[in-house]
Amino acid sequence: MSSSDKIGVGILGASGYIGAEMMRYVALHPCLDLRWATANRDAGLPVGDVLPNLRGFVQQVFLTPAEAEQRLDAVRVVFLALPHRESQDVLPRLEAAHPDKIWIDLAGDFRTPDAEGFRRYYGQEHRAPELLSRFVYGFTEAQRKTLSGARLIANPGCFATGMLLALYPLVASGLLSGRVALTGITGSSGSGREPSRTTHHPERAQNIRAYKTLSHQHLLEVEIFLESCSGRDLRIHFVPQSAPVVRGIFTTLFVPDEPKEVLREVFDRFYGDEPLIDVVDGSPDLRSVQTTPRGIVGVDGAPDRGSIVFTVIDNLGKGAAGQAIQNMNCALGLPETTGLAWPGGFV
Repeated sequence: MSSSDKIGVGILGASGYIGAEMMRYVALHPCLDLRWATANRDAGLPVGDVLPNLRGFVQQVFLTPAEAEQRLDAVRVVFLALPHRESQDVLPRLEAAHPDKIWIDLAGDFRTPDAEGFRRYYGQEHRAPELLSRFVYGFTEAQRKTLSGARLIANPGCFATGMLLALYPLVASGLLSGRVALTGITGSSGSGREPSRTTHHPERAQNIRAYKTLSHQHLLEVEIFLESCSGRDLRIHFVPQSAPVVRGIFTTLFVPDEPKEVLREVFDRFYGDEPLIDVVDGSPDLRSVQTTPRGIVGVDGAPDRGSIVFTVIDNLGKGAAGQAIQNMNCALGLPETTGLAWPGGFV
């Protein structure tokens, strides 16, 4: 397929970890052509000079956002990989001027219709509340029908994706309600490209610490999405932890009242035919999904002690860019795994 026959794509905020991963996924997609990508401080520089892993795959020079706006007619799909709280400042104007485009936001700005919840978890009033109800929440495995033909898609958060892979089948099957407890271990890339004390290598390399205990912002989207699907009132107790790895999220869900055989049957039923999700007995390995758009669900348990559900994803893959491509494929009517069929490394 020649470049002129491919679907034109633009990326706003392409020099961060998620934006860079979006470019990698777009470059590998047989139906997409990256027409432009923006960066503020790197504008004017060749993408390959800033991101050497993309040399030979991405030929463009980074544009300023203003330059990209002049080229919106060249694209059909725009991915927004901007920092949290920035999409709501630019999207209302751009979407109103270009209602024919598909807009996929990878930040937390439009993942829930709850403006008050956004204020509570993100610390500011939402500046585009009129758009909140128009977005489709892109947890693909549960939202395929709604995503078909969608133009405004909110990509789930990385922790949210790891939690939902475990929670959604059990809630939908009526096996979970009320108080639910999970932990999630994440790599340093989830904190973004700008360094901080907790992502600085000497602080993290041989250390594990919890943060945002019981208050992580992804709780908002998970609780609202599950309640909208099931009508059940959920109270999720989630403890995120930082680990000395770069990529990946390992989530653990405690299910004390159900045997593992029941849970395994539920996950096989929900995910048995899923092309990007595997179900296994026991603990999965995080390394199996690193750099990929895949996820793995593991089930374990002990007599008289209930069960444990594990999920592993790559926070930049299934937790961000990979799921964004999956959602785009659904919106465009392409085969869902187009551009996503590759394995992870063994080590």
